[in-house]
Amino acid sequence: MKTDFLVIGSGIAGLSFALKVAEKQPESSITIITKSSETEGSTKHAQGGIAVVSDFDNDSFKNHVEDTILAGDGLCNPEIVNFVVEQAPIRIKELINYGANFDQDNKQKFNLAMEGGHSQKRIIHKQDCTGLEIVESLLKRIKTYKNIQIINHLFALDLIVENGSCFGVCAQEVNTCEIKNIFAKKTLLATGGVGQVFQFTTNPLVSTADGIAMAKRAGANISDMEFIQFHPTALYNPYQSPSFLISEAVRGKGAVLRKINGIRFMKNYHKDEEIATRDIVARSIETEIRKTIVNYVFLDCSTISDYEFVKHFPNIKKQCENLGLDLSTDSIPVMPAAHFLCGGINTDINGKTNINNLYVCGECANTGLNGANRLASNSLLESLVFSHQCAIDAIIDIKKDIEIYDNVLDKNENKDHFYSLEKIKEKTVEIQKMMSKNIGIFTNNKLLNQANLFMTKMEEDILEIQQKFKVSVALYQLINMIMVCNVIIKQSLERKENKGVFFNTDLK
Repeated sequence: MKTDFLVIGSGIAGLSFALKVAEKQPESSITIITKSSETEGSTKHAQGGIAVVSDFDNDSFKNHVEDTILAGDGLCNPEIVNFVVEQAPIRIKELINYGANFDQDNKQKFNLAMEGGHSQKRIIHKQDCTGLEIVESLLKRIKTYKNIQIINHLFALDLIVENGSCFGVCAQEVNTCEIKNIFAKKTLLATGGVGQVFQFTTNPLVSTADGIAMAKRAGANISDMEFIQFHPTALYNPYQSPSFLISEAVRGKGAVLRKINGIRFMKNYHKDEEIATRDIVARSIETEIRKTIVNYVFLDCSTISDYEFVKHFPNIKKQCENLGLDLSTDSIPVMPAAHFLCGGINTDINGKTNINNLYVCGECANTGLNGANRLASNSLLESLVFSHQCAIDAIIDIKKDIEIYDNVLDKNENKDHFYSLEKIKEKTVEIQKMMSKNIGIFTNNKLLNQANLFMTKMEEDILEIQQKFKVSVALYQLINMIMVCNVIIKQSLERKENKGVFFNTDLK
């Protein structure tokens, strides 16, 4: 199969890129592939919103830039931060033109929310379902373009790379296991994060680090993988996977954190208390949890009227009611959960990698915006800005035809059987438990070295399995998770200074 532009992933990054290319190049073919359905991914689950300066009477680009750099603990690229913040209003206007609706106040202006680390209210949102609103709007718009096709249930196995250039991807049909090559002039990786390598995560089940693993095997530069952000307030429910997120905006509205004995504690950790940056709040909660026999603290929402809560957080209200919680009298049990990868595949300001014709956007990209800790609600913004950059750059030198390299190896040659799905699940759970124990909010040298030994052995085992058994989506997801876990561990061992979300108790 041939296409001009290949997009791997159907979240805000991939969909925005496809739309922009379709608008600028109506004669070009654009193919979006996704291993699940087109609506499944991290974007759909995003509750909070998009950080953008819109109230210039009370806010400024300078404020947003400073908040982002402060949250990133000195490791953000200031040039990138300034660029993204200043581009934000333009990209939001485009998103609204695509059909997205955001909450407004009685003056027909954005209803702006406050979130942790922000010095001003600047989060535009659609109640607590912002991501779903965006995905549905983009997909509806995409269906109006005849030159965009979406192929669901097609799993990207490996990038096709020859002599430092990308020519597409080798993929597998999820339902039939048929392996096929898709050749493209330009390829965009927009595959999301790595949350499923942890036991508790807000990320959907599809977030198995596939894009980063593919890029690693292809020779792409990857960095800052030690910076895994844990969202402070996931709903505590050990039987639910992924963990349900309790939006930062709830604390922005006045909800407070309490120990299990009812006493507030955030004032003991930071002057901004509940709306400090995520790294600080997550570490504070984890510290308090370790003092008790339970794995949660309480989020007390009684300061928010029932009318206001239902108006702004209907989805959260419904989830809590399903667990029998009455928020007028009951507090929400919350815990930190793996949420966002601040590092990833290195890109320049146009989303380019060190591999020709390969672009990366969204959570799997390391753009320089987030540093050591992402500022709340900057992730959707990052995807909007850089999907535009990728699209504009990708269409500049599009070639007339694709040189096809058809010597891609048959990954199932001389193999008769699939590896046991039950054993894959067992190994996945082992990895998730180990990563949560050893590479969590706190780590130390002993835990990191234990993790390194564990994953080195796991890597040896998986290489042997890979040589014996046929390729399957489940097996390849496990292979990808093992590869990326090894990168996370090695880069964690290399870090000799605590920054942002990374905290090694053996370092000063």
